[in-house]
Amino acid sequence: MKRWTLALLVALAACQPAEVDPAFDEASGAELLAVYEAARADGDFEIAEARGDELRQRHGETQAAATMRRSIDDVRAQAEKMRDNRRLIGLWEYQKIPAAGGIQNTAALYSRVEVDPESEVKAQPDARLILRRHPEWGESAYLVLAQQSLQCGPPCVMQIRFDDGEPQRYTGDPADTGTGPALFIEDRDRFLAAMTEAERVRIELPRSGHLVPVFEFEVGGFVPRRHLQD
Repeated sequence: MKRWTLALLVALAACQPAEVDPAFDEASGAELLAVYEAARADGDFEIAEARGDELRQRHGETQAAATMRRSIDDVRAQAEKMRDNRRLIGLWEYQKIPAAGGIQNTAALYSRVEVDPESEVKAQPDARLILRRHPEWGESAYLVLAQQSLQCGPPCVMQIRFDDGEPQRYTGDPADTGTGPALFIEDRDRFLAAMTEAERVRIELPRSGHLVPVFEFEVGGFVPRRHLQD
């Protein structure tokens, strides 16, 4: 009897399907590939990147993984672009505050600083770019400078470069904020139109002693409707 029972167990075991190595599981790989492709088609590149990594890690030897590898580099590039776009948008600060005659709208952005990963001291921006809409003073674009004083002009002539274009001549009107110098960009409309189409703005002031003040702003995340809407 025991022999018959053992033989039956052996026969049943032989009938069970062999366990599939996940790395070679074509069915599961195809399911993940479908999710990956759907996210890619919808432009959800960060989701597609995550599903592609999951497919590579769990089912990397499948045909589905081979198919995914043909497009994953482009997906990674697009996902990185989405992350950087969020970073750029987050650099801008928008405010609406009550002012004489209505509401003042501002959009502000600090200048770019070089980050030294080995330094324990956090570098501070040298300037802040502010776009302002005031019910009485009108619309303006100006710099608030970290330096203690500004010797420039009048007129204060600066060179402004948008992305890799040629430097353009702008004039500025120096002012005092009470805590430090400011410099108003006189042709605000021309500046704003060019800035809105740019990713980077580089502003160079006239030489002061041995120094040439230069400020660079990563402006690509500017959202005009957030500043221009009332």
